[in-house]
Amino acid sequence: MKTVCQIKVARYKDDKHAFENGFSSCPVLTGAYSQASFARCRLQPGCEVEPKRYPLEEHNQIFVFFGGKGFITTPREAWNITEVSVFVPEFDKEPFVIRTSADSKEPLEFLHIVTEISDYDRACLKEARITLPRFRRISQGWTYYEDFKEKHTTSLMLIEHRNLGRLSMGAVLGRGPTVIGAHIHNELVQWYFPLKGSRFIYEANGEQIEMTGGDLSYTPTGLYHGSRADAGEVYDYIWFELCENGYPGEIK
Repeated sequence: MKTVCQIKVARYKDDKHAFENGFSSCPVLTGAYSQASFARCRLQPGCEVEPKRYPLEEHNQIFVFFGGKGFITTPREAWNITEVSVFVPEFDKEPFVIRTSADSKEPLEFLHIVTEISDYDRACLKEARITLPRFRRISQGWTYYEDFKEKHTTSLMLIEHRNLGRLSMGAVLGRGPTVIGAHIHNELVQWYFPLKGSRFIYEANGEQIEMTGGDLSYTPTGLYHGSRADAGEVYDYIWFELCENGYPGEIK
């Protein structure tokens, strides 16, 4: 009997955008995981949007900018979006506005992630967390090593483990031929988000799935998974994960 694949993939090419005041938010992977929601968003040139804010007790949210150029402003700070970047607002403490440059020739594209706050998150985030708001370009990520990846693969940390409750995020960059060996996360739910121009085969639970730029995959806990890229293929992607029950031994 063939094993039913538990991996879910939302294809970038299947998005149906409907713009209002130059902004479109297209929900993806709806219902795949109850504690997280995702939307691929587009903001037309010269337009702006002020996203909804959530208190610490309700939701965490993260924005991953992957196409176009623009900027984010709060009453105190401003950041230019000139490359793949990650932004985490300070919950509902202050408003923030996302804008696309008026002279831009393409829309600003970003992935909007909203997650549920658990009791572990509430305790952890009140006790200690990264300084917010956080804006980090992919070029500002710090590198780390994993033995199931080949040496020419670059791994970058964008949101450190245990510093935003159950959430963390990073990036993997490289060009094939390469193989990222099979590995398993027994506590982590994980999503892969290939960046534009990427193409690779994602292998999980006995299935092989082609992933291309802008797609988004969901992998539940407890499944062996890995990936491979053919010669010349780019395999740049963002990974995002949630430790379902929190990291053990930290909150008493």
